[in-house]
Amino acid sequence: MFPAASEAYNLLLITVDTLRADHLGVYGYNAIKTPAIDRLGQGGMLFSRAFSHVPLTLPSHCSLLTGTLPLYHGVRDNGYRLPAATATLAEILKKSGYRTGAFVGAFPLDSRFGLDRGFDVYDDLYGSKNAVRDLSFVERKADDVNRKALDWIGGRRNDKFFAWIHYFDPHAPYEPPSSFKEEYRGREYDGEIAYTDSVIGKLLAKLDEWRLTDRTIIILTADHGEALGEHQEATHGIFIYDATLYVPLIFFNPSLWPAHGVVSGQAGLIDIAPTVLELLRLPAEPKMQGMSLASVMKKRTSRPGGAQYIESVAAMMDRNWAPLQGIRTEEWKYIDAPQPELYDLRNDPGETKNVYDRNTDQARRMRETLQDLIRSSSSPAASKVLQSAVDKETRDKLASLGYVSGRTTGSGESRPDPKTMIALDNLFNEAINASETGNLETAERIYQDVLKKQPTFTVGYEYAAYNLYKMGKLDEAIALLKKALAQNLTTTSLISRLGLYDQEAGRLEESIAILEKAIKQDPNYAEAYNYLGVSYFKNGRTADAVASFKKAIALDPDYALALNNLGNGYLALQDYDSSEQTYKQAIAVDPALAAAYNGWGAASYRKGLTDEALSHWEKSLELDPRQPDTSYNLGRVHLRLGHKKEALKFFELFVRTAPAQKYQKDLDEVRGVIERLKKEIGGKAHS
Repeated sequence: MFPAASEAYNLLLITVDTLRADHLGVYGYNAIKTPAIDRLGQGGMLFSRAFSHVPLTLPSHCSLLTGTLPLYHGVRDNGYRLPAATATLAEILKKSGYRTGAFVGAFPLDSRFGLDRGFDVYDDLYGSKNAVRDLSFVERKADDVNRKALDWIGGRRNDKFFAWIHYFDPHAPYEPPSSFKEEYRGREYDGEIAYTDSVIGKLLAKLDEWRLTDRTIIILTADHGEALGEHQEATHGIFIYDATLYVPLIFFNPSLWPAHGVVSGQAGLIDIAPTVLELLRLPAEPKMQGMSLASVMKKRTSRPGGAQYIESVAAMMDRNWAPLQGIRTEEWKYIDAPQPELYDLRNDPGETKNVYDRNTDQARRMRETLQDLIRSSSSPAASKVLQSAVDKETRDKLASLGYVSGRTTGSGESRPDPKTMIALDNLFNEAINASETGNLETAERIYQDVLKKQPTFTVGYEYAAYNLYKMGKLDEAIALLKKALAQNLTTTSLISRLGLYDQEAGRLEESIAILEKAIKQDPNYAEAYNYLGVSYFKNGRTADAVASFKKAIALDPDYALALNNLGNGYLALQDYDSSEQTYKQAIAVDPALAAAYNGWGAASYRKGLTDEALSHWEKSLELDPRQPDTSYNLGRVHLRLGHKKEALKFFELFVRTAPAQKYQKDLDEVRGVIERLKKEIGGKAHS
């Protein structure tokens, strides 16, 4: 059954991050309660064997929303930008008259990475990115995502709409709300899934209440699964076994599919977009590499067999390990690696026995098929990713440590096989966990061990340097990052972090030079523009700073910290109206951004609006009492107003919270003012 051309079916796409299909009731898992997803699966068309092409959030969603493989769209890891030449499903539907809205749960899908194209609303307002210069993802709970999505859908009940809702909760770290944490104690991953399901239940109930269910095609899937210790992998992103690639795929609409059906045979995430276009009777997009599943669902037959491409090359890009590329059929999986792998999926669905040596002819045929698929499906830009050379010094170091074999992967480079490195990756994650829980000395020791075991572990330098930064060892953090650069370990993220730390150490010329290098390497890296703007600003180049902040905001319009910094630039240029407006924009994105209230207060004060200024500064301290600039401003203004007790209170707060390295001159001055005020008012120090 297909919608008539005159019918206006809405489209609701639900993606649940890091959701294994085999942890849902409707897929046979009895240890968890997932009634909402089960309702969709039991009443719609359920694909029993659906797979992601890559176990990473951003690349996988790019494949889902463009119908193309990572080989083509070129986003091979989180943190990269989808090329504008690749059309998205939102762009296609918008041109066909759909209202389009996206509501995402975490930073990996931030608008700066390009998936916002085609959406009227792209709601990624989960707060400031890297607000404390952290390296973990910023996210928001499923209930918050739901609230925004329902507000938008509720206002478009009479329109034809496409809504994409992304829930991030099952992603590590697993921290379900208290009631679910108690029920699933010791199984917090399942608790996150159960919580997310409860939120999906609220969403479906609203659709029923608004009588939208019959007019809406609902698709539920996931970007990837979670290893949960299988093959020694704790989470996902390294290997391409089914634990991280097997995902749910459900199509639901009571009028299109009035009876439940199960579709066997492989399906891939790239099949979703072409399926949607056929179901909505829209022209096919010729560049899409997926195959429509509409006729398969209509006939309730198995999808014709074929090889599905799978990959994980992220570890090559940030760990200097071999990329993994492979193909999966119903019967076999082949993984091209320094130690190649072949699995008989019929007899070994858990992929526990590598039968490559006993089935060399089968492996050879599948490797040839893989190479043909790579040649026929790749775009020139995406191909360049795997052509990055390992310099001789790096290769020699890897060889001396026993990490490279004589065999090369399809990329032609000798790199360590991820299978031989997974213990090191687990050690690295142990260091991250220690650092995030405040055990900085323990983390430092583990990071040292990781980098001793593999001196070319690129991302290890960045995380280890951040841990040193948190310990107050700024010079050591800078030295460690420079050591990485000396070995030609030059990711844009690592270079930018060095520029940031040089800035904090007062080495502004060095900071500017390294950040300009980062931008030249990746003109789409919004963080580098923001850091560079701050260095320009501190170096007295205010106009250059404003231009740099504007570039960061052009890449990410909801970049609250860059908006705040742009406000500071306008303030320095005495453009108080523009400054005030920009601070308001920053607060609209992140209502908890205390620094923006401080800036807004400064703009108001300079416009002669003293009461408003005091109100904004008090709000700033309410949000974050450890804002030395704010407490200083309040102290100075109350002193000028003759409010000596209030001035004393805020000056004492300033002394308690201002870091000496940054505020030494001000601290010396303020301590003198405090002593004078105490004598004048006969007061004692406030505790």
